[in-house]
Amino acid sequence: MRPFASGRAALLLAILVAAPAGAREIWNRGEASLELSGSIRELVVLTSGTDADRFLEEAASDPQHCLLAATFAECRGFDVVGDWFTPTSLTRLRTRLEGSYGSHWSAVVVYDHELRAGRLNTFGADIGEDLRRSSFLGAEDEIIDGDHANWSHLLYRGYLHFDSKRVEATLGRQRIPWGVGRLWNPIDRFNAVPPLTLQPDQSAGVDAVDLRWLFDGFTFLEAVYAPERDGDDSSYALRLHGVLRDVDYSLVAGVFEEARTFGFDLAGNLAEAAARLEVVYTDPERKVWPIDDPRPSELDSFWQIVVSIDHLLDFGTGVYVLVEYLFNENDLGFGHGRAGPLLPLFEASMDPPPGLPADLEGPFASVTSEDRFGGSRVITRARHLTGVQLGYDVTPELRGDLISIVDWSGWSATFYPALRYTPLDWLEVTLGAQFFIGPRRSEYGDLDPLGFLLLEAFF
Repeated sequence: MRPFASGRAALLLAILVAAPAGAREIWNRGEASLELSGSIRELVVLTSGTDADRFLEEAASDPQHCLLAATFAECRGFDVVGDWFTPTSLTRLRTRLEGSYGSHWSAVVVYDHELRAGRLNTFGADIGEDLRRSSFLGAEDEIIDGDHANWSHLLYRGYLHFDSKRVEATLGRQRIPWGVGRLWNPIDRFNAVPPLTLQPDQSAGVDAVDLRWLFDGFTFLEAVYAPERDGDDSSYALRLHGVLRDVDYSLVAGVFEEARTFGFDLAGNLAEAAARLEVVYTDPERKVWPIDDPRPSELDSFWQIVVSIDHLLDFGTGVYVLVEYLFNENDLGFGHGRAGPLLPLFEASMDPPPGLPADLEGPFASVTSEDRFGGSRVITRARHLTGVQLGYDVTPELRGDLISIVDWSGWSATFYPALRYTPLDWLEVTLGAQFFIGPRRSEYGDLDPLGFLLLEAFF
């Protein structure tokens, strides 16, 4: 399949559904009703990656370095990182069904079909697949899985909601957005979204039970339980939210993948600006074995802090300005040798790779486990990062945004400009790019520039 054939199909379908956006009522009987809506999204990305097959071939030709953890940093496979032009496209058909019964009950089901085309067999994709967190419901599957095309379907959202004067309850696959930061949310251990994602409106969601007890005013106590098939991976937490002297606050305590976590966030006005603060302390219990360590050990407890301020400047239609700082004591570091900043994504193991004798002496190099992140969803190589975001509405239909992030630990930076155009209320077009500067052993210095085009039609 050619990489962009799916894009032409999506454009054709977008034309066929040229109608005002919005949910349509498809059934109504007494206190019960059903509404149907959906969208078609096409995302085309041009960038460079690493051919997974070539990486493995180079690694196989250099077993002296690529097999054992002690010498893995000099593995010859890392010489081919980032030298493979990798155009890709994503076509997503999303259907959303919303139902309600009486004044207390509602339900939402959002179902996706996704077609990915292009050069999918990349080294980065393989690592990402190994590190991808499993879901409890397992409501996703692949229909076609190839090197150049992948067709999958999944339950994006699927939950039942109960709402009364004092109690709210949600059961199923949902988003639980915690925290007040705009670029980073270390307090959000369920659905944090990275600042450079090309689809910031997308979150994998979590299979969970979310209960809220509503008190007076804006105060409530929230309890969340997110089970996993391996019970030790389950997460559970309490959150108290309220308002004190015009300052919104939240207190959080929980256990995420056996990592005890405590934190708070604040949001309020500072003169004419809005200010926010997130502070999180985490104490992991699981043992990990980074490549450079002599033996497995528990991660040290760590702090993560976000300080954020934004303001709308009185210039033209209004210039949105955000400045946000992240302190991440759980930073992965940058590694060394040919592996460079990728080294922290690997760990040592006494288990030989498949195909080798079981009595072979190690330790060997292997892809790291999720335990390396200590239960956190905010994953960085650098300890100190500052982000700036600017936004301006050129016209009611055209908006420009720029995100720039500086890595103060490795002295690198990224620039992420994007233009969003909404010519019709059912059609949105976004054109953007990402550029990176800095030394190779840094947060952004090893990344390759990319350009993307996103089209979305709603029906």
